Amino acid sequence: MIVAGLVAAQGAGLAQPGSDLAARAQRLDELFARLKTTKDEQEGDAAVAEIWKLWLRSGTSEVDELMQQATRLIGHGLASLALPVLDDIVKRAPDWAEGWNQRATALYLAGEHDRSLADIERVLALEPRHFGALAGIGLIRMARGEHREALAAYRKALAVNPFLKERLELIPALEKKVGDKPI
Repeated sequence: MIVAGLVAAQGAGLAQPGSDLAARAQRLDELFARLKTTKDEQEGDAAVAEIWKLWLRSGTSEVDELMQQATRLIGHGLASLALPVLDDIVKRAPDWAEGWNQRATALYLAGEHDRSLADIERVLALEPRHFGALAGIGLIRMARGEHREALAAYRKALAVNPFLKERLELIPALEKKVGDKPI
């Protein structure tokens, strides 16, 4: 659900043929393995950017064009206008985790936290490593004043993506707020 990730990778929404799904899955596995082993910030950031690019490809150009439209609307602060487009996307591509993730983002921005959490559950069922969705849980929990639960969500996201930007300030602030020891 990380908005910065979707905006940064927005231009990469080129269609990917369905026959490339296995290659895409293999490349994602490689990138997640690299995240676990590298200590280099630039290499980690590059892997994260490539993961977002792959996540933003549905496999069909029509759905990818709709996603580009939705992410532009979200990027311009028009999440409520993006929702009907995202509803259409999840109908057309119900097994595409990023369709659900972007709808969760728009729902969060529209203040519909319960619906956003429901979509995040769907994202994680399809892609358990989705650090953006995990961080989205953290955002929602923070908005609700559930700081311990927010910290737990961010720690899960950090376990998947050690280069999560929230590790620099937000996670330490939450640790201090709830009286937890830094990880």
